[in-house]
Amino acid sequence: MNNSKNESKYISTIVMSVLVILFVVCYTIVSNATQSISEMESEKHENEQQMSSYQEQASDLLETKSALENLVSGLNSELWVIGEKIDDIEQEIAQKNNELESIKISLEQAKEDEIKQYEDMKLRIKFMYEMRGDSYMDIMLSGTSIADSLNKAEYVSKLVEYDRKMLEKYKETKQQIQENENAYQKEQEELMKLMEELAEQRQLINDKIVSTNEQILLYADDIAKAEQEALEYEKKIAANQLAIDDESRRIEESSILEAESIAKAKRERESREQERRERESIAESKRQAGIYEEDETTSPQEGEDGEHQTSSSGGKINFEVQGNDVDMLAALIECEAGDQSYFGMLCVGAVVINRINSPNFPNTLYEVIYQPYQFTPVTVSGRFALVFARGAEDICYKAAREVLEEGNIVGSWLFFRMNDGSRQGEVIGDHVFY
Repeated sequence: MNNSKNESKYISTIVMSVLVILFVVCYTIVSNATQSISEMESEKHENEQQMSSYQEQASDLLETKSALENLVSGLNSELWVIGEKIDDIEQEIAQKNNELESIKISLEQAKEDEIKQYEDMKLRIKFMYEMRGDSYMDIMLSGTSIADSLNKAEYVSKLVEYDRKMLEKYKETKQQIQENENAYQKEQEELMKLMEELAEQRQLINDKIVSTNEQILLYADDIAKAEQEALEYEKKIAANQLAIDDESRRIEESSILEAESIAKAKRERESREQERRERESIAESKRQAGIYEEDETTSPQEGEDGEHQTSSSGGKINFEVQGNDVDMLAALIECEAGDQSYFGMLCVGAVVINRINSPNFPNTLYEVIYQPYQFTPVTVSGRFALVFARGAEDICYKAAREVLEEGNIVGSWLFFRMNDGSRQGEVIGDHVFY
């Protein structure tokens, strides 16, 4: 009787010691992890500020670049208008050149007519004054009568007057043509000057467009650099968030493992206490019946054989399988263990089922898979959605059905991760299960 009490007291002491150790270890882990998360959050905040600064810089540069592009667009429009004006002036100059050529031809013709008229007049004068030695008086006195002489004198006078008027007319025509030529030449010079001014203005605008385009290229380069810097900080922020999520997941894992260990220790203590009471009850019954036997050595209890024992559910599925649970589990198995052995696939399925059966996790497959910070292909990369949409590989469906429909739960683990040596547990393929 005393041996049983001492044994019970000894077992309780051991259990309490284990619980205290577990509590201290978990508290230390959680405390250190919380401090680490705070530091990572601070680094993430600094990276977010840097990214925001570069994004704002890129936005300002983009706005300036857009203003320069609008300026170039306006300059191009102005350049087009000037080009149209130059084309019109060139056409007008060409027309003036044609008119000027016509005027020159008319002027040359007038000059020839003037010369001819002048020569004709000289011939007539010479004829009248020199031919046969006659003179105006001779011509007038050669008539048969005074009336005839007067008529001849009037004729000569009209002839001289005609020659004089024609000469004056040609002189006037020549002067008018010369004035027109001068006017056209002046207009042409003005048009040429205007065209030169427009050409100079066009060149200035062209130079401005080239200069502005060079500025745009520089701004585009600065924008690309700023955007690249922002992208780098965005990657750093993503890495910070992954680290924070991973550390949060570690804290949650530690809390859950602590709760599971405490629950397991409590179950073992209750089981041993129940066995002790049963032994005491049997011994008391024997004493009352007058039967006295030596105390039997208590044999090791089952269920203490390490990592390869089955889950607390005894290989049973303690939840109702929904319509697309097989599809979701198969997709998760492909994402997490598609390149692992078939047994490695079953191990991933076992972790999911053990979580559903655990009071520390949701009680549906959907909620377990989509729980935050748990499965990277679901909450980070998005690969799970793609595989689920197209359907998983046949081997992954086979593993999912064996877990869900046949209840083959190959281990009692609640977590797994890539085996990088930072976590103790059962190594299966590239993963460590714990």
